[in-house]
Amino acid sequence: MEYGYVLLGLIKIYKEVTGYELSGIIRDSNRYFLSYSLAYIYPALKKLYHRGLIMFTNTPITNRPDKKTYQITPLGEQMLQDWLKTPIKQDLDFRSFLVKMEFFTLMDNDTIIAHVDREILFLEQKIKNMNQMPDYNKSGKVDQKSNEILIDMSQLLIETEILRLNRLKKWRQIT
Repeated sequence: MEYGYVLLGLIKIYKEVTGYELSGIIRDSNRYFLSYSLAYIYPALKKLYHRGLIMFTNTPITNRPDKKTYQITPLGEQMLQDWLKTPIKQDLDFRSFLVKMEFFTLMDNDTIIAHVDREILFLEQKIKNMNQMPDYNKSGKVDQKSNEILIDMSQLLIETEILRLNRLKKWRQIT
């Protein structure tokens, strides 16, 4: 249902929006985190409607199907707020954090801080674990060149996580 929550969040932010407009918003703003096609968006909107989370208004258009503009319902707003407050699933690629934090303007400050603090702790532990990776060469199962490449890749991963961690700590200071 994460995709449904994303649609709810976008409908909340953009007030009255069409499925086609949602597709453009996602393509233009979230392309690095999510990929939705219109073939996915319209059935998802239909499910949200049937669950009572959104409603729509039909606007007649000559020689074309009616234009549907979507609005979030009070039940949809409650579901969205519950999702926004739910701790973010820890993942290796940071995507879950970035997707949910796209909607930080809909969160209260305590929720934002809690999400950032949990992610900081997760990254600190992840970096600690990554720094304890073994020297692949000592196993005797890889040659020197492979060992160097594996160590270099591990260092790249560690440096990437450190950059994420530092950015979160900076964000935490201004929140």
